Amino acid sequence: MTALALALSLAAAAAGPAAPAAPSYGILLLAHGGDPSWNAEVEALRARVDASVPVETALGMADAAAIKAASERLRARGAAKIVAVPLFVHSRSEVMDQTRFVLGLAEKPSEVLREGLARMAKAHAAHAARGHAARGHAAPGGHHAHAFSTERAVPPVPTVLTAALDDDPLVSGILLARAKALSRDPKTETVVLVAHGPVDPAALPAWEKDLAAHAARLKADGGFRAVHGLTLRDDAAPVVRAAAVARLRAAVKAGASGGRTLVVPALLARGGIEAKIPKELAGLDYAWDGRTLMPDAGFEAWLAGRGRVGAEAADMRLPQAAAR
Repeated sequence: MTALALALSLAAAAAGPAAPAAPSYGILLLAHGGDPSWNAEVEALRARVDASVPVETALGMADAAAIKAASERLRARGAAKIVAVPLFVHSRSEVMDQTRFVLGLAEKPSEVLREGLARMAKAHAAHAARGHAARGHAAPGGHHAHAFSTERAVPPVPTVLTAALDDDPLVSGILLARAKALSRDPKTETVVLVAHGPVDPAALPAWEKDLAAHAARLKADGGFRAVHGLTLRDDAAPVVRAAAVARLRAAVKAGASGGRTLVVPALLARGGIEAKIPKELAGLDYAWDGRTLMPDAGFEAWLAGRGRVGAEAADMRLPQAAAR
C-alpha cells in the first residue's frame, strides 16, 4: 500500500462509517380523514416512519387538493419519486379508483363514487328535510359531506400506488388478537369478521377472497370452530345493504347455535360503521368489543415496507397525464 493510500485509509477509519444515503423517494400516506383522535393516530404513524424516510399525509376521499399539497411537500423535501400508500382496508374500492385517476394512473374518474356520493347526498337531504339532522341524528351513509370532483393532482415525478391492506398477514394477526380477547373456548366458537365492503358489486369477489384468506388463518392459528368473513356494504343501495345485513345476522345466529359467536370488525378505525354493527345485530347473542385494526404497532413496519417495495417499481403515471 502506498503512503497516500495508507493515509486515506487511516483518515476514513478515523472519520467513522459513512452515513447512509437519504432515500430518494418519499411516501404519500393516503387515509380517510376522521375525528381528531383518528387524525392524530394517522399523524403518529406518519411521524414514526418519517424518521427514516420522508412521509407526508393526504387525508380524504381521493381529495385532489390534499394529494397535491402532500406531493409538493415531498418534492420540497427532495423526493425524486413518490410512493403512494393507501391506509385502506382494500384496494378494490371506488375511493381507490378515484385515487388512481387523481394521481394520473387511470384515464377516467370513478363513476361508482360519483353515483354513490350523489345518492348519499340525496338521502342526507331527505333525512334533513324530515327534521332528523336538526335534532343531531346522523344522516344515512358516511360520505355525504364530500363533493365529487374531476380535479387531478398528478405529481411531477415518477409515482407508484401500492396495494392497500388487502390480505396482508398483518391484518390476520390483528384480527386473531381481537378474537382471542373475546374468546373463552375456541373449539366451540365461531368468529364473524365484518368489513365495510365496496359499493361496486364487481369488486365484491376481491373483498370476499381476501376476507376468506384472513378467516383461514384465524381458523388455523386460533383453533376456532369456524371463521367467516362478511361485508356490510354500508354505502351500497339500500336493498343491497339490507341483503348484506340479513346474511350477517344469519351467520351470527348460526354461530351461536351450540356455541358462541365472536363478532370482530375488520375495519381500520373507530368512528365509522363499527357503531352500526351492534344495532344491526340487535336481539342476537354474540361477543363484541368493537376494537378495530388500529392502533397497532405493526403498521409502522407495514408502511415502511410498502414504501420500499414501491420505490423499486416503475412509474405508474399514464404518459399523457405525466406530460401535463
